[in-house]
Amino acid sequence: MAAYPVLEHAGRCASVSTQREPSGRWMAFVTLERDADYARLKVHPGEPHRVPNDYPSEEKAVLAAYEHARTLIAQENMLH
Repeated sequence: MAAYPVLEHAGRCASVSTQREPSGRWMAFVTLERDADYARLKVHPGEPHRVPNDYPSEEKAVLAAYEHARTLIAQENMLH
């Protein structure tokens, strides 16, 4: 799995990772973090959220993961 810069959005943080499937397509995952310092430690308290769909390129998977992270953060903020 490859990891990318932590997304800080609306006071929350999310880490993004990708994994190439044997078919050559890319899966992406988002893990919500407590805060930026905690996220940089790479300790993930929760389960990663699988981004819907698979993507033909790593770049498209990463872009979709960041968008999915923003959506998850917005949902979390509505609950709290």
